[in-house]
Amino acid sequence: MTDQPKLSKYWMLTDDFTQNPYPVLDRVRAEGPVTKLSIPGGGHAWVVTRYEDAKAALADPRLSRDIHVHYDLVSRQTGVALTPPPEHANHLANLEPPRHTPLRRAISAAFTPRRADALRPRIEEVADELLDKLAGQPRPDLISGYADPLPVIVIATLMGVPGSAWPDFLRWSLALRETDPTDPAAERTVKELSAYMAALIEDKEREPGDDLISALIHAEPDRRLTSVEILSTAFALMTGGNDTTASLIGGTLAALLTHPEERAELLAEPGRWGARMDEMVRFVGPITNTLQRATVEPVEIGGVTIPAGETVIISAISTNRDPAQFTECPHALKLDRPKPAHLSFGHGIHFCSGAHLAKLMTEVAARRLFLRFPDVKLAVDPSRLRYVQSMVVRPLESLPVVW
Repeated sequence: MTDQPKLSKYWMLTDDFTQNPYPVLDRVRAEGPVTKLSIPGGGHAWVVTRYEDAKAALADPRLSRDIHVHYDLVSRQTGVALTPPPEHANHLANLEPPRHTPLRRAISAAFTPRRADALRPRIEEVADELLDKLAGQPRPDLISGYADPLPVIVIATLMGVPGSAWPDFLRWSLALRETDPTDPAAERTVKELSAYMAALIEDKEREPGDDLISALIHAEPDRRLTSVEILSTAFALMTGGNDTTASLIGGTLAALLTHPEERAELLAEPGRWGARMDEMVRFVGPITNTLQRATVEPVEIGGVTIPAGETVIISAISTNRDPAQFTECPHALKLDRPKPAHLSFGHGIHFCSGAHLAKLMTEVAARRLFLRFPDVKLAVDPSRLRYVQSMVVRPLESLPVVW
């Protein structure tokens, strides 16, 4: 057997990995339970790649998601005192108990699957309106014209944002995705979005509607959030929620364009979409890594002890194709897979509150596209599709098709 070349110390940050991470992840996962990754500019992180180790790590309180712990860690590493902005520091994805607990209770009460399901007719309308705009184009891009704007409009609708502001929300969402957080342009975008959301919250305090922001403001006293917590929650939905769902929609459309038999099966049995979406999420892998953790005390993972004060990255796309968990053809799309229990939406107290809505939007987007344009085909060879480099989501740069 020929020895494999040594991995780059920046192995997860290379373009080769971005475009096709699975051969590298198969190798890394087989070689050990955790692997070090060097960070440009200094420092390193520990990457967890095996399913069972990752699932345990996601539920381990010694691996903290508290944003203040992360900022303290970076401050010590760089020698520069850093403070998390309020837009990021007050929502449940970036906090641990005890602050996380009442936030989770409030969000769970307001952001229910029933509220998401009630949006189905509106999601279908939005999908059809976007497809109307694309229908006359000879070679439309399903990312910029469909996968990107659909979740922005739907989540804005969920929060009670009027249609006149949707173009701004799409611009803000794309700007935050494409700019480095330290770039002054990103700071300006954050200020613009925060100012708009603060004004919207004030409007909903005076005149509540049937929307998520109003539900959070006017909840029962024990489930009521402060204005800054609502602002931070809305900010998380308009950034992380949009990016994750856009990545899932684009990846699902690409998968179904290249798997005609599975597409035909889904279209023939529309009632089975919901049951099969978890296998689609597992196969597509819209999340590269879950949000980073920081060790608050030494933690043993797979027999390897990670010291306190270290950054831990959990590779969702690796765990979702771990042959120890998915024993039958882990790299294949199998809609009848018995237990596609992926980790793309996390696990434990930080399981994504918007997972149901993300899957619902993806199902509707795919069904409306293929029912309306049953002969749609990729305009390029699948090997020419490219992914955007990101440590969290894995979106396609474009998805050109012909009708």
